[in-house]
Amino acid sequence: MSRYRGRYRNGREYDSDISYQEYSNNDIESSYTTDEYFDEQDYGYQDYEYQDSQEYGYQDYEYQDSQASQEYGYQDYEYQDSQASQEYGYQDYEYQEPQASQEYGYQDYEYQDSQASQEYGYQDYDFQEPQESQEQQESGHQDETKYSFQKSVFQNDQQNHLRERQSRQRRRIREEKRRRRIRRLKIIRAILVGGMLLILAAVIFTVRLIFFQGPIRRKVTVEAGTELDIKDFLRKKNAKAEFVTDISKISLDHVGEQKIVLKVKKKEKKSRLIIQDTVAPKAEAVDGMINVGGELEPRELVTNIKDATDVKCSFKKKPDFSKEGTVSVSVVLTDEGGNTAEVEAKVQVIVDKEAPVIDGVAPLIGFIGEPISYKSAITVTDNCTKNIEVTVDNSQVDTKTEGTYDVFYLAVDGAGNEAEASTTITIKSKPENYVTPEEALEEADEILKEITTKDMTLKEKARAIYNWTRTEIGYVNTSEKDSWTNGAHQGFTERSGDCFVFFSTAKALLTQAKIPNLDVVKSDVSESSHFWSLIDCGDGWYHFDTTPRYGGGDDFFMKTDAEILKYSKNHGNSHIFDQSLYPPTPTEASTVE
Repeated sequence: MSRYRGRYRNGREYDSDISYQEYSNNDIESSYTTDEYFDEQDYGYQDYEYQDSQEYGYQDYEYQDSQASQEYGYQDYEYQDSQASQEYGYQDYEYQEPQASQEYGYQDYEYQDSQASQEYGYQDYDFQEPQESQEQQESGHQDETKYSFQKSVFQNDQQNHLRERQSRQRRRIREEKRRRRIRRLKIIRAILVGGMLLILAAVIFTVRLIFFQGPIRRKVTVEAGTELDIKDFLRKKNAKAEFVTDISKISLDHVGEQKIVLKVKKKEKKSRLIIQDTVAPKAEAVDGMINVGGELEPRELVTNIKDATDVKCSFKKKPDFSKEGTVSVSVVLTDEGGNTAEVEAKVQVIVDKEAPVIDGVAPLIGFIGEPISYKSAITVTDNCTKNIEVTVDNSQVDTKTEGTYDVFYLAVDGAGNEAEASTTITIKSKPENYVTPEEALEEADEILKEITTKDMTLKEKARAIYNWTRTEIGYVNTSEKDSWTNGAHQGFTERSGDCFVFFSTAKALLTQAKIPNLDVVKSDVSESSHFWSLIDCGDGWYHFDTTPRYGGGDDFFMKTDAEILKYSKNHGNSHIFDQSLYPPTPTEASTVE
């Protein structure tokens, strides 16, 4: 049995309800789990490491002297001497001497001898019944009294030791909580320091942006379809800068991002150009007609689409054209910016028996060794099917030999209805200083950049071309009429010529502006020849003549057949032509915008 050495105090009374128990070093259990305040003075003891022995009247078991042992009437169990054993009438169980055993009438259980057994009249307790004498009874009574006192003191010591152990456990808990608080404080301190550093960095960055910004904006956002200005990239309007990037090669007609380089004070700076489209597209509905069971493209039901970027058309819900009748259809327009708009149209479903109509069939002129465009002015219209492909039969044309040859056209609609048309092509040798179509159209493109904008309608562009040709080219009654490309080149470079130059120059501009046009030649050339055009801006073919005439009333912008023939009759058949070679015009004036 391992006994705890502790301290006890004298002059205090404690409850003795706690019975003596054997404790070992592994039996320490704490009955407290919370760190509560414990007032040691109220409980009448001090920490076992620092308490004052004299103040509380007890001695340490390890250092008590013989005088204290006599005062309290007990000996240390491990170090009692023989004198104390005789005084109190008991022996140390481990080290009792034979003499003390004889005096008090009992033997050590392990080492008793036969002589002591005979003297006191009893044998080893394992084999004989004890016989006590009167002297032994008196001695035993004294021993019992002293033992009771010693037991009480010992129990008090155990209670003190238990309280001290609990106090140590509470101190350990308090110490552990203190360490935890310290760790939490360190973590909080680290978080605060980190937050302060982030705030400081943000402040520095903000101050730098506000007070130390460069002259060039790092990011510039523009709306698609707008014109780019260098001022958009400058923080200060009076700053001097120039583009390093070729802005002419950057398209503002599509959503996206471009890298722009500018030079400021001989230093190159970079910026990001973001092109966005935030405006929804606009369009007009066009009622359609379709053969039963036919297919219809969504774009066929809308016209005059206006948007800065490309627009896609789709059906909100797939329509059913399997039966005759009228079907309401919703067409959704979506631009590159994701903006949408809806257009409502009606489609009449019929049994189609009407053949398509081929327009733009007129005499052609070609040159040996040069490519020939047979369908550049050909259009096909149909009551149901849109965008009908035209088949050209030019098998009889010999492009290497001068002469006039027949050309045939065939168009078939969705219901199987067919249309045919024919014309002639005259093959000639190239004139001297021949100008290719590509060269003439490239010259036309430079003029269109000056007089048209991308948001113009076809009719508005046609009016701009009409006005420029009539005002910028002077009339001279001579020119070579072998090639329209040479005539256009003369008009762009010399800015003078006769009706063929006016016609050729307008033809190049109309073609490059994507306005459908046909060449019209005066049929009666007995007195003079004349050339002009037919154009289609979306509502039919109209006469378009840019050659100025004297006497007033010479505005020939988009005139009907009736109007142009009336003028011709009043002015010596100036515009007489073979109407069978050209598509008829509407009877009313053009109403398209």
